[in-house]
Amino acid sequence: MRARLRRLARALLFPETVKYRLLRLLTAVLVLGAVGTTALLVSYDKVHRVPAELQARSVPAVQDAVAFRTALLAADEQAHQSYVNGLMDTVGPGERYRQQSGAADQALSRLSDRQIEGDDGRRVVEVLNVLHKAYQDAVYEAAYYRGAENRPMREQKLREAEVVLGRELTGIVPRLTELQRDQLASIEDETDVSAAEKAGWIAAESALLLLALVLVLAWRVLWRSCGRLFSGWLAVALVLVGVLGAVPLAATYDTQEKLDAVHTALVRVDRTEGQGRIDDGAATVRDTIASTSAAARALPWVAAGCGVAVVCAAGGLLWRLYDDYGRD
Repeated sequence: MRARLRRLARALLFPETVKYRLLRLLTAVLVLGAVGTTALLVSYDKVHRVPAELQARSVPAVQDAVAFRTALLAADEQAHQSYVNGLMDTVGPGERYRQQSGAADQALSRLSDRQIEGDDGRRVVEVLNVLHKAYQDAVYEAAYYRGAENRPMREQKLREAEVVLGRELTGIVPRLTELQRDQLASIEDETDVSAAEKAGWIAAESALLLLALVLVLAWRVLWRSCGRLFSGWLAVALVLVGVLGAVPLAATYDTQEKLDAVHTALVRVDRTEGQGRIDDGAATVRDTIASTSAAARALPWVAAGCGVAVVCAAGGLLWRLYDDYGRD
């Protein structure tokens, strides 16, 4: 009796007629198409938005921090050269010091606009501004004390400048080093593939794989039960599903490799001294980011492909239902 009841319930809920089998396949196509399309577009867009964000803020922030450090250390070296060479009595810290100090001011000003560490980063840059002003004041005060009788005061002011520059934990260089380390950590987080992104791609590829399987099953039903050996709608949908499962994933893998290369190049730039090498490293980063633009522009085509695939798959099944069972 129980077996009969189970068979009756199954017949009522899941009738095995061709019409209801096609309806179930159509439902599966719509559900898997919606899930696969959403997951694919969100995952694809997430990765390909990163290069533009890096180009807009992160890369300039790292470059400005390195430029500030380079100009600041060059200015400090020039101030000491003026003192050692005895030029501070006549020309002060020197014209090259003023040039490098001005370059450091400009880089720090840009960094305050572009820093990527939120409120914490802004506070660090504000402190760097104050410390840099104190450093400059100490150097110019040292230049103010001229003559052999004022040599002790000059040396004291230069020592004060050195303390402001390199004091452990609270000096300009240690604070700047910490900021640069935080910047690179943020960029690493930005360029790495997160667990959520991996889950999104797994969901997208799984849904597309299941959709391809459903299309094959639908083709089998049409062939064995409806005598339709070939369905152009399902063939187009199956090809598109295969393309969507492979091409966007390959493009994303390529973009991710380039993002890893950008992070590596930024680490090299961060450790580079010399404006020429910094500019060369920044140019390499910009070229690498620019090479991802074609994949980023492909998002509308990916969306269009998803839409066409779902429409062809659902349209083929709906047409067969209407043509064979529209009078039922």
